[in-house]
Amino acid sequence: MLIVLLTGMAMVLRVETQPIRRGLSPLRGQGWQLAVLLLLSVGLLAFLPFADRHNWLTWHAPWVRYAGLGLCGVGGVVRLFALRRLGRQFSAYVTLQPGHRLVQNGIYGSIRHPLYLSLLLAPAGIAMVFGSLLALPIFGLAAIFVADRIRKEERLLAEGFGGRFAAYRRRTRMLIPGFF
Repeated sequence: MLIVLLTGMAMVLRVETQPIRRGLSPLRGQGWQLAVLLLLSVGLLAFLPFADRHNWLTWHAPWVRYAGLGLCGVGGVVRLFALRRLGRQFSAYVTLQPGHRLVQNGIYGSIRHPLYLSLLLAPAGIAMVFGSLLALPIFGLAAIFVADRIRKEERLLAEGFGGRFAAYRRRTRMLIPGFF
């Protein structure tokens, strides 16, 4: 049901969903990272329901499943609002698009990396929905991926937007409004 709701929201918001825009100068090595991420994601989406049915690496606390559903929902909504705000500037690659502008309003008015926040929330939430003990390792791997991407993206934005990005960086948080 959550997927149907998020898909409906994406349609209503007319969210741009073309992730393979290479932009002006994508950083090297991203293609293989994205391919590995996609393969791991598909593998987990196949493994987690199987493991749940066979009680492999699972716990059976109903609140865990509901908390996971909540994380997935929050992650999905954050992602939709971020994608809507970025429009055609969105790319799965860390790159600037032709005519790129520094987005500083909407969800980007309080946090600089809402798409990465969604990449932390949703995978861990999905693992929790299936009662998987892999939720923490999945979150840890996602955090490593996200930290690397944030470092690269912030460097690129600082080079591309200079003082404007520095000012934006001072008045916003990286991932969690008012905290981090």
